[in-house]
Amino acid sequence: PGERYAIGSLLGSGVYAEVFEATDQQADGRRVAIKIQAVTPATEEDVRSEYHILRKLSSHPNLPDLYGVYLKKSSSPSQHHKLWFVMELCEGGPVTDLVRGLKEANRQMQEEHIAYVLKGIVKVLVHLHENHAMHRDVKGSNILLTKDGEVKLVDFGLSRVLDSTLDKRSTYLGSPCWMAPEVIDCGFREEGSTYDSRIDVWALGITAIELGDGQAPYQDMHPTRTLFQIFRNPPPRLHLPANWSQDYNDFITECLIKNPEHRPHIMELLEHPFIKGVPQKDFHLSTELKILREQFAGKGKSTRKTEAVVRNGCLKTGLTTTEEVMHLEDLATIDKINEDITLTELHERLKQGHCHTFVGDVLLVLTPNEQQPSYSNEVG
Repeated sequence: PGERYAIGSLLGSGVYAEVFEATDQQADGRRVAIKIQAVTPATEEDVRSEYHILRKLSSHPNLPDLYGVYLKKSSSPSQHHKLWFVMELCEGGPVTDLVRGLKEANRQMQEEHIAYVLKGIVKVLVHLHENHAMHRDVKGSNILLTKDGEVKLVDFGLSRVLDSTLDKRSTYLGSPCWMAPEVIDCGFREEGSTYDSRIDVWALGITAIELGDGQAPYQDMHPTRTLFQIFRNPPPRLHLPANWSQDYNDFITECLIKNPEHRPHIMELLEHPFIKGVPQKDFHLSTELKILREQFAGKGKSTRKTEAVVRNGCLKTGLTTTEEVMHLEDLATIDKINEDITLTELHERLKQGHCHTFVGDVLLVLTPNEQQPSYSNEVG
Protein backbone atom coordinates (compact mmCIF):
# COMPACT_ATOMS: atom_id res chain seq x y z
CA PRO A 1 0.00 0.00 0.00
CA GLY A 2 2.96 2.32 0.51
CA GLU A 3 3.30 2.80 -3.25
CA ARG A 4 -0.33 3.81 -3.70
CA TYR A 5 -0.79 6.07 -0.67
CA ALA A 6 1.38 9.04 0.24
CA ILE A 7 1.23 9.32 4.03
CA GLY A 8 0.74 12.84 5.37
CA SER A 9 0.20 14.31 8.82
CA LEU A 10 -0.83 12.41 11.95
CA LEU A 11 -4.53 12.99 12.67
CA GLY A 12 -4.74 11.16 15.96
CA SER A 13 -3.19 8.48 18.12
CA GLY A 14 -5.05 5.99 20.28
CA VAL A 15 -4.09 3.15 22.57
CA TYR A 16 -3.61 0.60 19.79
CA ALA A 17 -3.38 2.53 16.50
CA GLU A 18 -2.49 5.76 14.73
CA VAL A 19 -4.53 7.55 12.07
CA PHE A 20 -2.85 9.51 9.28
CA GLU A 21 -4.08 11.74 6.51
CA ALA A 22 -2.95 10.37 3.15
CA THR A 23 -3.31 10.89 -0.60
CA ASP A 24 -4.51 8.10 -2.89
CA GLN A 25 -2.21 8.46 -5.90
CA GLN A 26 -4.31 6.05 -7.96
CA ALA A 27 -7.58 7.93 -7.43
CA ASP A 28 -6.77 11.44 -8.69
CA GLY A 29 -5.13 12.45 -5.42
CA ARG A 30 -8.17 11.73 -3.26
CA ARG A 31 -7.51 12.54 0.40
CA VAL A 32 -8.19 9.65 2.76
CA ALA A 33 -7.64 8.63 6.37
CA ILE A 34 -5.52 5.56 7.08
CA LYS A 35 -5.70 3.78 10.41
CA ILE A 36 -2.49 1.80 10.95
CA GLN A 37 -2.50 -0.91 13.61
CA ALA A 38 0.03 -3.58 14.51
CA VAL A 39 -1.35 -7.11 14.35
CA THR A 40 -0.28 -8.81 17.59
CA PRO A 41 -1.68 -11.79 19.51
CA ALA A 42 -3.36 -9.27 21.86
CA THR A 43 -5.00 -7.25 19.06
CA GLU A 44 -5.76 -9.94 16.48
CA GLU A 45 -9.40 -10.35 17.54
CA ASP A 46 -9.85 -6.56 17.64
CA VAL A 47 -8.53 -6.18 14.10
CA ARG A 48 -10.67 -9.04 12.83
CA SER A 49 -13.84 -7.55 14.36
CA GLU A 50 -13.14 -4.06 13.06
CA TYR A 51 -12.56 -5.39 9.56
CA HIS A 52 -15.77 -7.45 9.64
CA ILE A 53 -17.92 -4.55 10.88
CA LEU A 54 -16.51 -1.96 8.49
CA ARG A 55 -16.71 -4.31 5.51
CA LYS A 56 -20.29 -5.42 6.24
CA LEU A 57 -21.90 -2.33 7.76
CA SER A 58 -20.11 0.85 6.63
CA SER A 59 -22.81 1.77 4.08
CA HIS A 60 -24.67 3.69 6.82
CA PRO A 61 -24.51 7.51 6.41
CA ASN A 62 -23.17 7.92 9.96
CA LEU A 63 -20.26 5.52 9.40
CA PRO A 64 -17.12 6.39 7.40
CA ASP A 65 -16.81 4.83 3.95
CA LEU A 66 -14.27 2.01 3.80
CA TYR A 67 -12.09 2.15 0.66
CA GLY A 68 -9.82 -0.80 1.32
CA VAL A 69 -7.83 -2.86 3.83
CA TYR A 70 -4.17 -3.79 3.32
CA LEU A 71 -1.70 -5.92 5.24
CA LYS A 72 1.80 -4.47 5.27
CA LYS A 73 4.13 -7.29 6.17
CA SER A 74 7.15 -6.65 8.33
CA SER A 75 10.59 -7.48 6.96
CA SER A 76 11.92 -8.07 10.48
CA PRO A 77 10.92 -11.04 12.69
CA SER A 78 11.05 -8.72 15.72
CA GLN A 79 8.36 -6.42 14.33
CA HIS A 80 4.67 -7.11 13.78
CA HIS A 81 2.76 -6.93 10.52
CA LYS A 82 0.55 -3.84 10.23
CA LEU A 83 -2.97 -3.54 8.94
CA TRP A 84 -4.00 -0.40 7.05
CA PHE A 85 -7.67 0.58 7.10
CA VAL A 86 -8.18 3.14 4.31
CA MET A 87 -11.30 5.18 5.01
CA GLU A 88 -13.18 8.37 4.30
CA LEU A 89 -11.37 11.42 5.65
CA CYS A 90 -13.45 13.30 8.23
CA GLU A 91 -11.75 16.67 8.05
CA GLY A 92 -13.74 18.17 10.91
CA GLY A 93 -11.97 15.94 13.43
CA PRO A 94 -13.43 14.75 16.75
CA VAL A 95 -16.46 16.67 17.99
CA THR A 96 -14.63 17.01 21.32
CA ASP A 97 -12.09 19.33 19.63
CA LEU A 98 -14.99 21.70 18.98
CA VAL A 99 -16.39 21.24 22.50
CA ARG A 100 -13.04 22.08 24.13
CA GLY A 101 -12.39 24.93 21.70
CA LEU A 102 -15.71 26.51 22.63
CA LYS A 103 -14.92 26.01 26.32
CA GLU A 104 -11.58 27.80 25.88
CA ALA A 105 -13.59 30.76 24.56
CA ASN A 106 -16.00 30.57 27.54
CA ARG A 107 -18.73 29.16 25.32
CA GLN A 108 -20.48 25.82 25.02
CA MET A 109 -22.23 23.80 22.35
CA GLN A 110 -25.81 24.83 21.78
CA GLU A 111 -28.34 22.23 22.77
CA GLU A 112 -29.74 21.88 19.25
CA HIS A 113 -26.25 21.04 17.97
CA ILE A 114 -25.77 18.47 20.75
CA ALA A 115 -29.11 16.87 19.86
CA TYR A 116 -28.12 16.79 16.17
CA VAL A 117 -24.85 15.00 16.96
CA LEU A 118 -26.49 12.53 19.34
CA LYS A 119 -29.27 11.75 16.88
CA GLY A 120 -26.67 10.68 14.32
CA ILE A 121 -25.07 8.38 16.88
CA VAL A 122 -28.41 6.92 17.99
CA LYS A 123 -29.24 6.14 14.35
CA VAL A 124 -25.93 4.40 13.67
CA LEU A 125 -26.11 2.44 16.94
CA VAL A 126 -29.57 1.21 15.93
CA HIS A 127 -27.98 0.04 12.67
CA LEU A 128 -25.16 -1.75 14.52
CA HIS A 129 -27.39 -3.37 17.14
CA GLU A 130 -29.87 -4.58 14.52
CA ASN A 131 -26.92 -6.28 12.84
CA HIS A 132 -25.82 -7.87 16.14
CA ALA A 133 -22.80 -5.63 16.71
CA MET A 134 -21.96 -3.66 19.85
CA HIS A 135 -19.51 -0.77 19.60
CA ARG A 136 -18.16 -0.84 23.20
CA ASP A 137 -16.27 2.46 22.84
CA VAL A 138 -18.84 5.21 22.22
CA LYS A 139 -17.34 8.54 23.35
CA GLY A 140 -16.83 12.06 22.08
CA SER A 141 -13.38 11.46 20.62
CA ASN A 142 -14.81 8.66 18.45
CA ILE A 143 -17.45 10.97 16.94
CA LEU A 144 -16.00 12.79 13.93
CA LEU A 145 -17.33 15.65 11.83
CA THR A 146 -16.91 15.82 8.07
CA LYS A 147 -15.97 19.06 6.34
CA ASP A 148 -19.71 19.62 5.79
CA GLY A 149 -20.67 19.09 9.44
CA GLU A 150 -21.98 15.53 9.08
CA VAL A 151 -21.58 13.10 12.00
CA LYS A 152 -19.61 9.83 11.80
CA LEU A 153 -18.98 7.17 14.48
CA VAL A 154 -15.50 5.63 14.20
CA ASP A 155 -13.05 3.24 15.89
CA PHE A 156 -14.39 -0.29 16.01
CA GLY A 157 -11.29 -1.74 17.65
CA LEU A 158 -13.20 -2.81 20.77
CA SER A 159 -16.40 -3.75 18.92
CA ARG A 160 -17.72 -7.27 18.69
CA VAL A 161 -20.24 -9.08 16.51
CA LEU A 162 -22.78 -11.04 18.57
CA ASP A 163 -24.69 -14.21 17.74
CA SER A 164 -27.98 -12.38 18.21
CA THR A 165 -29.36 -9.02 19.33
CA LEU A 166 -29.84 -10.36 22.89
CA ASP A 167 -26.44 -12.07 23.10
CA LYS A 168 -24.26 -11.14 26.09
CA ARG A 169 -20.53 -10.69 26.70
CA SER A 170 -18.40 -10.83 29.84
CA THR A 171 -15.09 -9.22 28.80
CA TYR A 172 -13.84 -6.53 31.18
CA LEU A 173 -13.01 -3.96 28.50
CA GLY A 174 -13.52 -0.31 27.60
CA SER A 175 -12.54 3.34 28.05
CA PRO A 176 -12.87 3.98 31.81
CA CYS A 177 -15.10 7.08 31.96
CA TRP A 178 -17.63 5.61 29.52
CA MET A 179 -17.79 2.06 30.90
CA ALA A 180 -21.20 0.89 32.11
CA PRO A 181 -21.49 -0.42 35.70
CA GLU A 182 -22.24 -3.95 34.47
CA VAL A 183 -18.97 -4.02 32.48
CA ILE A 184 -17.04 -2.93 35.57
CA ASP A 185 -18.86 -5.64 37.52
CA CYS A 186 -17.34 -8.21 35.15
CA GLY A 187 -13.93 -7.10 36.41
CA PHE A 188 -14.92 -7.26 40.07
CA ARG A 189 -16.38 -10.78 39.98
CA GLU A 190 -14.80 -14.03 38.88
CA GLU A 191 -17.87 -15.34 37.08
CA GLY A 192 -21.56 -14.81 36.46
CA SER A 193 -21.56 -11.16 35.33
CA THR A 194 -22.50 -10.36 31.73
CA TYR A 195 -23.70 -7.43 29.64
CA ASP A 196 -25.47 -6.77 26.37
CA SER A 197 -25.59 -4.00 23.76
CA ARG A 198 -27.18 -1.59 26.26
CA ILE A 199 -23.66 -0.74 27.42
CA ASP A 200 -23.61 1.49 24.30
CA VAL A 201 -26.69 3.29 25.65
CA TRP A 202 -24.85 4.03 28.92
CA ALA A 203 -21.81 5.29 27.00
CA LEU A 204 -24.10 7.49 24.90
CA GLY A 205 -25.46 9.08 28.08
CA ILE A 206 -21.93 9.82 29.30
CA THR A 207 -21.13 11.27 25.88
CA ALA A 208 -24.21 13.50 26.14
CA ILE A 209 -22.79 14.90 29.40
CA GLU A 210 -19.36 15.24 27.77
CA LEU A 211 -20.78 17.41 24.97
CA GLY A 212 -22.60 19.67 27.42
CA ASP A 213 -20.02 19.98 30.21
CA GLY A 214 -16.87 19.84 28.09
CA GLN A 215 -15.60 16.59 29.59
CA ALA A 216 -16.90 13.26 30.85
CA PRO A 217 -17.63 12.74 34.56
CA TYR A 218 -14.56 11.65 36.57
CA GLN A 219 -12.26 12.35 33.61
CA ASP A 220 -9.70 14.13 35.79
CA MET A 221 -9.34 11.10 38.09
CA HIS A 222 -7.02 8.12 37.78
CA PRO A 223 -8.87 5.38 35.86
CA THR A 224 -8.90 3.04 38.88
CA ARG A 225 -10.65 5.72 40.90
CA THR A 226 -13.00 6.47 37.99
CA LEU A 227 -14.21 2.86 37.81
CA PHE A 228 -14.79 2.83 41.56
CA GLN A 229 -16.86 6.03 41.37
CA ILE A 230 -19.00 4.75 38.47
CA PHE A 231 -19.70 1.47 40.24
CA ARG A 232 -20.35 2.96 43.69
CA ASN A 233 -22.11 6.28 43.02
CA PRO A 234 -25.52 7.22 41.62
CA PRO A 235 -25.54 7.91 37.86
CA PRO A 236 -23.83 11.20 36.94
CA ARG A 237 -25.72 14.20 35.65
CA LEU A 238 -24.88 17.47 33.91
CA HIS A 239 -22.86 19.82 36.10
CA LEU A 240 -25.57 22.52 36.02
CA PRO A 241 -28.82 20.76 35.04
CA ALA A 242 -30.87 23.95 35.41
CA ASN A 243 -28.95 25.50 32.50
CA TRP A 244 -30.32 22.89 30.10
CA SER A 245 -33.76 21.77 28.93
CA GLN A 246 -35.85 19.11 30.63
CA ASP A 247 -35.65 16.95 27.49
CA TYR A 248 -31.84 17.01 27.50
CA ASN A 249 -31.66 16.16 31.20
CA ASP A 250 -34.25 13.41 30.81
CA PHE A 251 -32.41 11.88 27.84
CA ILE A 252 -29.29 11.56 30.00
CA THR A 253 -31.32 10.11 32.89
CA GLU A 254 -32.84 7.49 30.56
CA CYS A 255 -29.44 6.45 29.21
CA LEU A 256 -27.80 6.28 32.64
CA ILE A 257 -30.08 3.85 34.45
CA LYS A 258 -27.65 1.70 36.44
CA ASN A 259 -29.72 -1.48 36.24
CA PRO A 260 -29.28 -2.56 32.60
CA GLU A 261 -32.56 -4.50 32.66
CA HIS A 262 -34.38 -1.19 33.19
CA ARG A 263 -32.26 0.77 30.72
CA PRO A 264 -33.86 1.32 27.29
CA HIS A 265 -32.60 -0.35 24.15
CA ILE A 266 -31.10 2.04 21.62
CA MET A 267 -34.05 1.94 19.21
CA GLU A 268 -36.35 3.20 22.00
CA LEU A 269 -34.25 6.37 22.19
CA LEU A 270 -35.24 7.30 18.64
CA GLU A 271 -38.63 8.18 20.12
CA HIS A 272 -37.24 10.34 22.92
CA PRO A 273 -38.36 14.01 22.60
CA PHE A 274 -34.75 15.21 22.70
CA ILE A 275 -33.94 13.17 19.59
CA LYS A 276 -37.31 13.54 17.86
CA GLY A 277 -37.02 17.31 18.27
CA VAL A 278 -34.18 17.44 15.72
CA PRO A 279 -35.79 18.51 12.42
CA GLN A 280 -35.70 16.12 9.47
CA LYS A 281 -34.30 18.92 7.33
CA ASP A 282 -31.16 19.53 9.37
CA PHE A 283 -28.94 21.18 6.76
CA HIS A 284 -28.83 24.40 8.78
CA LEU A 285 -27.50 22.49 11.81
CA SER A 286 -24.69 20.79 9.87
CA THR A 287 -23.82 24.14 8.27
CA GLU A 288 -23.67 25.86 11.66
CA LEU A 289 -21.44 23.08 13.03
CA LYS A 290 -19.17 23.44 10.01
CA ILE A 291 -18.74 27.18 10.71
CA LEU A 292 -18.18 26.62 14.44
CA ARG A 293 -15.61 23.91 13.72
CA GLU A 294 -13.64 26.25 11.47
CA GLN A 295 -13.62 28.90 14.20
CA PHE A 296 -12.98 26.87 17.36
CA ALA A 297 -11.83 23.28 16.75
CA GLY A 298 -8.17 24.24 16.34
CA LYS A 299 -8.00 25.48 19.94
CA GLY A 300 -9.53 22.26 21.23
CA LYS A 301 -7.14 20.03 19.30
CA SER A 302 -4.18 21.26 21.36
CA THR A 303 -5.80 20.11 24.62
CA ARG A 304 -6.78 16.55 23.72
CA LYS A 305 -6.86 14.06 26.59
CA THR A 306 -4.68 10.95 26.66
CA GLU A 307 -6.60 7.85 25.57
CA ALA A 308 -6.90 4.96 28.04
CA VAL A 309 -8.32 1.45 27.77
CA VAL A 310 -9.02 -1.13 30.46
CA ARG A 311 -8.69 -4.74 29.34
CA ASN A 312 -9.12 -7.66 31.74
CA GLY A 313 -7.81 -5.81 34.77
CA CYS A 314 -4.95 -4.02 33.04
CA LEU A 315 -4.72 -0.35 32.04
CA LYS A 316 -3.05 0.91 28.87
CA THR A 317 -2.64 4.62 28.17
CA GLY A 318 -1.24 5.72 24.84
CA LEU A 319 0.27 3.78 21.97
CA THR A 320 3.80 3.29 23.30
CA THR A 321 3.12 2.51 26.97
CA THR A 322 2.99 -0.95 28.49
CA GLU A 323 -0.02 -2.29 30.35
CA GLU A 324 -0.17 -1.87 34.11
CA VAL A 325 -2.21 -4.02 36.47
CA MET A 326 -5.11 -2.16 38.08
CA HIS A 327 -5.87 -2.77 41.74
CA LEU A 328 -9.29 -2.32 43.33
CA GLU A 329 -10.24 0.82 45.23
CA ASP A 330 -12.86 -1.06 47.27
CA LEU A 331 -11.95 -4.49 48.62
CA ALA A 332 -15.63 -5.16 49.36
CA THR A 333 -16.23 -5.57 45.61
CA ILE A 334 -14.02 -8.68 45.45
CA ASP A 335 -16.26 -11.66 44.77
CA LYS A 336 -14.30 -14.26 46.77
CA ILE A 337 -12.22 -12.56 49.43
CA ASN A 338 -9.79 -14.02 51.95
CA GLU A 339 -6.85 -12.83 54.00
CA ASP A 340 -4.22 -13.58 51.34
CA ILE A 341 -6.13 -11.73 48.60
CA THR A 342 -6.71 -8.76 50.92
CA LEU A 343 -3.04 -8.47 51.90
CA THR A 344 -1.90 -8.87 48.29
CA GLU A 345 -4.22 -6.11 47.06
CA LEU A 346 -3.16 -3.76 49.88
CA HIS A 347 0.52 -4.47 49.23
CA GLU A 348 0.22 -3.90 45.47
CA ARG A 349 -1.73 -0.66 45.96
CA LEU A 350 0.91 0.56 48.40
CA LYS A 351 3.67 -0.22 45.87
CA GLN A 352 1.85 2.02 43.39
CA GLY A 353 1.71 4.82 45.97
CA HIS A 354 -1.97 4.36 46.93
CA CYS A 355 -2.19 4.53 50.73
CA HIS A 356 -6.00 4.82 50.82
CA THR A 357 -8.28 1.83 50.21
CA PHE A 358 -12.01 1.46 50.81
CA VAL A 359 -13.62 -1.58 52.43
CA GLY A 360 -17.27 -0.80 51.80
CA ASP A 361 -17.96 2.47 53.63
CA VAL A 362 -14.76 2.23 55.69
CA LEU A 363 -11.66 4.10 54.51
CA LEU A 364 -8.46 2.23 55.32
CA VAL A 365 -5.26 4.32 55.45
CA LEU A 366 -1.88 2.58 55.42
CA THR A 367 1.28 4.35 56.52
CA PRO A 368 4.34 3.36 54.46
CA ASN A 369 7.14 1.97 56.62
CA GLU A 370 9.61 4.57 55.41
CA GLN A 371 10.44 8.13 56.27
CA GLN A 372 8.84 10.70 53.98
CA PRO A 373 10.79 13.96 53.51
CA SER A 374 8.94 16.97 54.88
CA TYR A 375 10.78 19.43 52.68
CA SER A 376 12.56 19.29 49.36
CA ASN A 377 16.31 19.70 49.14
CA GLU A 378 15.87 22.95 47.28
CA VAL A 379 16.26 26.20 49.15
CA GLY A 380 13.93 28.95 48.00
